Amino acid sequence: MNAYIYQQNQWIHTDCLWQALSREKQGKSPFVITLVGAGGKTSLIRRLAFEGRKRGLRVLVVTTTHMYRPGRFGVLSGRAEDVEGQLLGAGLAVAGNEAGEQKISFVREELYRKICPMADLVLVEGDGSRRLPVKAPGKNEPVIPENSDLVLAVCGLSALGQPGAKVCFRLEYALRLMETYRRSGDAGEPGWIITFKDLACLMEYGYLKPLRAAFPKIPVIPVLNQADTEEMVRRIIEGLKVQAPGDFMDDGCLITGGLTEDESAGIF
Repeated sequence: MNAYIYQQNQWIHTDCLWQALSREKQGKSPFVITLVGAGGKTSLIRRLAFEGRKRGLRVLVVTTTHMYRPGRFGVLSGRAEDVEGQLLGAGLAVAGNEAGEQKISFVREELYRKICPMADLVLVEGDGSRRLPVKAPGKNEPVIPENSDLVLAVCGLSALGQPGAKVCFRLEYALRLMETYRRSGDAGEPGWIITFKDLACLMEYGYLKPLRAAFPKIPVIPVLNQADTEEMVRRIIEGLKVQAPGDFMDDGCLITGGLTEDESAGIF
C-alpha cells in the first residue's frame, strides 16, 4: 500500500490508515467512517477493515446503496443477533440484504441502529459508481448516516488522460459542474479528456463543498486513490500545490495506491 496523509501543512507517509484517520475522535466507539465517490471505495474499506481487525477491533461493514456480496464474513439474515455473533467470533461482519446480481443493499434503519453499537469501527459505503474511477453525485447522492464521524470522498487517478465519457459515472452531472466551475479549456466538451484540474473541480464542487455545508461538524477528507507508484504520488502532490482550490485540504487529504495488490484485498 502507498499512503500519504496531509496533516499540519505537511505530507506524512503512513502504513496505517486507521491510525491516521481516527485522530479526530480517538477512542470513540463505534467510530463511523462513510466512503463516497468513485475509484476504489471498496478497496479502502477492505484496508481499513483489515487494519481494524488486526488491532482487535470489531469491524462492521455496511452499504447505504449497493455493494457486491461478500465472499466471507457476510451476514444477510437481517438479524441483529447474527451480526453480533459474527463480530464476536470473527471480528468482522459485512451486513446487508440480498439485492440480486450478487449484490447487497442497506440493512433497514432500525437494524443499523441496533448493530452499530456492537462494533468498534463501522465502515459505510455510501455511494455507487459502477466501478468507474470518477463520479459526480446525482440529486439524492450520496447517502450518509447521521452518526458518521468522518467522510472520505474518493476519486480514482486512473481517470487521468481518459475520455470523460468513458470513465465518469453520472456524466451529465459532471458536465454541469464542468460548465459551471471550470469555464476554460475543453472541459465538458465532446472530446473531453480528464485532467487533474478536472478531478479537483469534480471533487471540490461535487463532494467537498456540498458535504461540508450539509455536515459542518464532520470532517470531509478527499482521497486521491490509485497512486500506485512513488512517481505518481510526487506528481499528485505537485499538482495539489498549484491546481487544487484553496480550501480543498481544509480537513486534510489522503493519497493512496497499491490497494488491489494489498494484503487486505481478499479479506471479504
